[in-house]
Amino acid sequence: MRKKRPNLYCLFLLTSVVGFFALAAETTLALNVSISPPRWEIEVEPGGHVEGSFAVTGAADRDFRVKIYFQDWVFNRRGEVEFLPTVGPRSVVSWLQIEPAEMIIPAGEERIFRIFGAVPPETAGGDYWSGFFVETVPEVPQEGSGMVVTGRVGGGVFLTVRGEAEKAGRIKDFTVEWENGLSGRVLFVNSGVTQLHPSGRVEIRDSRGKTVKRFSLPETVVLPGGEREMVFAEAMSLPAGDYVVLAILDCGSKKLLGAQALLKVDVPEEEER
Repeated sequence: MRKKRPNLYCLFLLTSVVGFFALAAETTLALNVSISPPRWEIEVEPGGHVEGSFAVTGAADRDFRVKIYFQDWVFNRRGEVEFLPTVGPRSVVSWLQIEPAEMIIPAGEERIFRIFGAVPPETAGGDYWSGFFVETVPEVPQEGSGMVVTGRVGGGVFLTVRGEAEKAGRIKDFTVEWENGLSGRVLFVNSGVTQLHPSGRVEIRDSRGKTVKRFSLPETVVLPGGEREMVFAEAMSLPAGDYVVLAILDCGSKKLLGAQALLKVDVPEEEER
């Protein structure tokens, strides 16, 4: 049995794997190269070491030369992945290494790549992350052989550094519109240093303060420093009049978050005639 070293934390795969790179699936289909696991999450003390590995399985019919490298990314307001041309604000790139950086994967076989490094002792508590890619390196084609197909599959490394890391978020904007129902958006900002999972509800109240309609806002993921538009559209009918629309969110902080907007429902044109 291998002995454990102090402050050594092995990377582990969550039982519910999230494939957050949209291009990973299509590249896997095109090249038949896959990564396991595609997502790593780990808790570590400031100054602690991390060590782990992931496996790359090659195509069944040919050898592949691949290179492995980190690339930072964020979610945009719509929840889509955007890759950054430089190091991200909460990147782990400078802490970790991948070995080997390049190798050949024989047809149908599996090769293991290591991820290892150390968190700086002065690192504040909170969540940090980066992406990594396994990219095929094209061989020089023989004359007349046609195009060289390349591609890449991606994964992610998420480190939670232990320490004080209070959850904090706010509603930056809330807008509503009425047209055969209620539509609108809640713009949520993660102003803390930990990953948040806001969810909530929208309530419509009449001039007497009575709640006349209510519906849920599904949970979403917002990384530290990120913003997310929680868009909704609900078909419904309401009597003409003035209403107050409330957005209420629970992001895991000490208090619920709220915002309100005024709504005027006019008499339908058919009834005016």
